[in-house]
Amino acid sequence: MSNSIALSLLLGFELSYYLLIVQTGLVAHYGSNLIALFPMFMGGVLGTVLVGKNWIIFNKPILKVVFALTLQLMLSFLYPKYNIFTLFLLGISVGMMAPLGIYLFKINQQTELLVSLAIAYSVGTYFFTSDIENRFFMSIALTSVALISAIVLRNYDVDVESKNRSHTFKAYLPLILWIFLDSNLFETISRHIGLDIWSEYTVLIISCHLIGLVIANRLKLKIQTQHKVIAFLFFVSYLFSYLEFSFFMAIVYPFTISYYNMVVFRTLSQEVSLSKLSFIMIFVGWLASGLGLSLALSNLLH
Repeated sequence: MSNSIALSLLLGFELSYYLLIVQTGLVAHYGSNLIALFPMFMGGVLGTVLVGKNWIIFNKPILKVVFALTLQLMLSFLYPKYNIFTLFLLGISVGMMAPLGIYLFKINQQTELLVSLAIAYSVGTYFFTSDIENRFFMSIALTSVALISAIVLRNYDVDVESKNRSHTFKAYLPLILWIFLDSNLFETISRHIGLDIWSEYTVLIISCHLIGLVIANRLKLKIQTQHKVIAFLFFVSYLFSYLEFSFFMAIVYPFTISYYNMVVFRTLSQEVSLSKLSFIMIFVGWLASGLGLSLALSNLLH
C-alpha cells in the first residue's frame, strides 16, 4: 500500500515539476528562445541516454531516481536564474527521470498511474497562471515530495517479468506524433491571448482532465482503435483552436491530453528493457516536444 502511494506521488509530483518548472516556467522565462534553452535540451537527451547504461554501483532504477532527484533538488535552489552549465545539469536530471518514472510502473499498476497523472494535471492546471518568476518555493516543494517518495521506495524492485512486451520502433511512431501535436498546440494556445483557457476555466479544465483519465483507463480498446480515437480528439482540438472557441477548447483539449497520455504511459510502461525505453524516450520525449515547440514558434500551423 505504501509503495503504491509513494509511486503515485513520485511520478505525479515529478510530472508537475516538468509542467510548471520546465515546460511553462523556464521555457517562458527564456521567452521560448530555443538557442538559450539548447543546453537543457542537450542535457535532457544525455540524461535519457545515461539511464539506459549500466552504472555498476547504482544500477537499480530506484537508486538512479534518487540520484536524479537529488541533483534536481540542488538545482531547484537556483530557479529561475540558470547559466549554460546549470541548465545542462538540470536537463540531465529531468532527462533521467523521463524514462525512469515510467519504467518503475508494472503493467497491473494502472490505478497508480491514473492517480499520478491526476495529481500532475490537477496541480499543473491550478498553478498554471501563477507568476513564473516566483516559482522558487514551488520548484523545491515539488522536487522534495518526489525525492521523499523515492527514498520511501529505496528497496523497490521493478517486476521485469510483468513487462511482457517489447514493441517495435514502428509501434511507437503514433506516440511520437501525439506528443508532437500536443506540444505544438499547447505552445500555440498558451501564447495566444484570445485562447487563455487556464485562467478562465481552471475548474472545468481539471474536471475534463480527470474525466479523460478515467475513460482512458476504463476503455479496453485495441491499440489501433485507441489511436483512431486520439486522432479524432486532436482534430477537434485543433479545429476549436483555429475557430478560437475557448470554452469548447477548455473541454476537449484537456480531455485529449489526459486520454492520449494514459495510452502513451501505459504503452511505454510495458517495455521490458530500460535501455530500449531510454532510446525511445529521446524521440517520444525530447525530439517530438522540441519539434512541436519549434513549429509553434514558426506560426506555420496557426
